Amino acid sequence: MTHPHPKIARYFVALCLIMLAPSIFADEKSKAGDYRFTHIARGNEDRMYGLSFDRGALVSMDRGKSWSHRSEGLPRKQVWPFKGEIFRQFTSLAVAPHDRDRVAATTSSDLFLLDEEGARWRKIDLRYPVRSSNYLTAVCFDPDKESRIYLGTSFNGIFISDDNGRSWEKISQGLSPLYRGAGFYEEISDLAMSPALPGTLFIASAFENRIYRYHLQTHELETVELPTEGGSLHSINHYAGSSSEEPALEVHFQDSRFIYGLDTGDWRELPPLRRSAASFFGSPQSEPDTDNEALKAIYLNAYNARGQRLQRHLEFLKEHGFNAIVVDLKDDSGRLTYESELELPRKIGAVHPVLSLSELVEEAHKQGVSIIGRMVVFKDKLLYEMEGQPYAIWDRSSDRPWAHKVAEEREGENGESETVMVQREYWNDPFAEGVWDYNIAIAEELERFGVDEVQFDYIRFPSDGDLSTATYRHRRPGMLRTEAIESFIKKARSRLSLPISVDLYGFNSWYRMGNWIGQDIGMLSRYVDVICPMYYPSHFPYDFLRNDNYIHRAYDLYTIGTERARKITEDRSQIRPYVQAFLMGHELSMEEQEYNRYLNRQLEGLIEAGGCGYTLWNNMNRYYMVNERVAELNGVHADKCRYERTGVPDS
Repeated sequence: MTHPHPKIARYFVALCLIMLAPSIFADEKSKAGDYRFTHIARGNEDRMYGLSFDRGALVSMDRGKSWSHRSEGLPRKQVWPFKGEIFRQFTSLAVAPHDRDRVAATTSSDLFLLDEEGARWRKIDLRYPVRSSNYLTAVCFDPDKESRIYLGTSFNGIFISDDNGRSWEKISQGLSPLYRGAGFYEEISDLAMSPALPGTLFIASAFENRIYRYHLQTHELETVELPTEGGSLHSINHYAGSSSEEPALEVHFQDSRFIYGLDTGDWRELPPLRRSAASFFGSPQSEPDTDNEALKAIYLNAYNARGQRLQRHLEFLKEHGFNAIVVDLKDDSGRLTYESELELPRKIGAVHPVLSLSELVEEAHKQGVSIIGRMVVFKDKLLYEMEGQPYAIWDRSSDRPWAHKVAEEREGENGESETVMVQREYWNDPFAEGVWDYNIAIAEELERFGVDEVQFDYIRFPSDGDLSTATYRHRRPGMLRTEAIESFIKKARSRLSLPISVDLYGFNSWYRMGNWIGQDIGMLSRYVDVICPMYYPSHFPYDFLRNDNYIHRAYDLYTIGTERARKITEDRSQIRPYVQAFLMGHELSMEEQEYNRYLNRQLEGLIEAGGCGYTLWNNMNRYYMVNERVAELNGVHADKCRYERTGVPDS
């Protein structure tokens, strides 16, 4: 008997429960146990406000004993299969200390204020310098200025509005401890103010496990010493205790709650609030931890995964302790490099058999090597050029397929050099369900061939070129970029039983920043088994996490990056980074001893941070940087990776 893949099993359990959802939504009032709360805050008297993971906003008039929906005006998710029953996830909640009927909430891209009657939410149109790519993580009111609002972001610092959100200004002076270089700040996890300390903004930084006290007039930034028994910082808010109590800050840690006295600086522990009640999907902690093999892989193009070249690479793997290869089975131009029988790829001329996939799988498995099938998804020249170009991203200014062209020097007919504009990338519309289905059908065929894992690369929107003229003809009204990517991966998860991995930009694995190119690591971790961040040191801006010791910076990027990815995903997926096994730019001047150490320090960083395997990337498949130390590290690297399957796909 074959057993379904664990995330597939969870998916169908969730799907069955969704079918029962209308009866739950029909009730005007429900107990707290019906919801999975992400945020809870006190209002006036017995009133409490709550934000659910998937059920919108709620209010309780009896201190949390029962809850009623207050979601009018809030957006619903536009995700396959497009039932429209689930609300977008919230990222923060704030109640004004001076008027506890004044409430604000944020999603990753929008700010909402609750109207005076407490019945409807109003979306605030955010303007420059707040950008559409900014990921909102925190909001708070100023108790001294009724119209002042503060916004925190995942990587772009803090913004302030003095007119209820009509205009904004960025706060930067004095925040250098939060600055990481190249325009990036540490994530602002939460913000809070107290009427007892006018002009003081408290800033929570969960990744640093630190609270700052920021003086708005002097721009001084002080660190608040946390209680040793507190644990991992979660959120902060003004403590609305009795009038006789000392003014305080309420601080939530992962498993505890404390009160921080603003006059004395003393800490007092309180019973924790139950922030994550069981939902109709079941408790998010209901599944046991799972052991999975740590795959240590190298990347091979299709030409190097056949015949004698394959044999040489298999010997290389055995010699150095690797146990997997990532092979191009749908390459960067959209060619299928194996003997595909699928009708549409054959019709558009996408089938170019370079290798025999059945022979590759048989030979690799015979030698104990796993095959990871790499598929480039939305960057696909052959699908882009399909007759009529129905899936190409469109250019609204030229009424033609959108193209990013770059200048290239070529020899002209007269032998002289001339500059020509060349299109190197061909992007299809990530909103198009036809593009999803095309790629999912290929992945299903790879599964039938016995491939051990399918890996989706370029699972994103384009990042380069003049995107101001790009338009997406297949976009549903109100649908976000992250929802296009989620729809594809969710549909793929429903049809595939083998493990799924996805390749992400380094920054998209370091920060929550899905609003940029659609890659939201937290969302993806609810569907996929493995996330592969590309923390290539050469690809980060030089001023980001700047360190005069370039090799030590490489270690930091992989250590901190892997730790952050694990924290954002809450270990729902394995973190298996791509490692830079190539040199570029100034790195080309490195001697052998130096570039060996450069590679080794990347590996040491991800291993120490709890990464679950890795893949070496060298576009030419020349792994000259691999040395004896790599074999040693492969020997001590855990053979099994333990991670919690806590995510349940929503609808």
